[in-house]
Amino acid sequence: TIQLHADQGTGVASLNLLSDVGGITLSSGLGSADAINISATDAAGGIDVDFGTSNMVVTGTGVSADFLLDADLFSIDGTGTSNVTVTADTFNEDFTIALAGAFNSSLVLSSAGTQADALQITASAGGIDISASGAAAGEDIDIAATGSSVRVTSSESAVDSIVLDSSAGGIDILASGAAAGEDIDIIATGSSVNITSTENVAQAIYLRANGGTSETIQLHADQGTGVASLNLL
Repeated sequence: TIQLHADQGTGVASLNLLSDVGGITLSSGLGSADAINISATDAAGGIDVDFGTSNMVVTGTGVSADFLLDADLFSIDGTGTSNVTVTADTFNEDFTIALAGAFNSSLVLSSAGTQADALQITASAGGIDISASGAAAGEDIDIAATGSSVRVTSSESAVDSIVLDSSAGGIDILASGAAAGEDIDIIATGSSVNITSTENVAQAIYLRANGGTSETIQLHADQGTGVASLNLL
């Protein structure tokens, strides 16, 4: 073996490899998972990697090569335009960010950008699945917009282009807007609106106005000319 050993130095440059105008290469021909090791063994020790305007590239060339981050605390920070890119060599390769730590581990995707697309999740060819298996109270999927809108849009021409499905519970649609026009609007342009209930109880379908003495309920057929233009059956 060859060993460089600083026995008592405590400075950050206790062991210093310096090339004034050239590069430094660490190369190993060992065919094992730990062919090159960079280890800070002290419990409070960290690893600091600094570089200039060029890129830092981590490349795995093997068929099943992985880039693993396994630490109690780590950060990937970029002060300028930054990105994490995965280039797959087969159609169905995946990029996975997973947390397998303690019970209360969280994964946070956060952006301080002020532009309209400050945080994007995009699949250019495939689909996107968001799932949660929490059974306790509050372990839900929450989509909240504070001071802005939430839009769910689909351009697919299909009978189930957008589906809201609760397989065991109910569905609530709530609006608390008090200004003019801040209503719940259900509009089908070029298609029909069907409201169906299969529950065998009184008031299986219930429409109610409870706003004050000026309230009305109106059923309006705008252009129908037939004898059953408005049909109560």
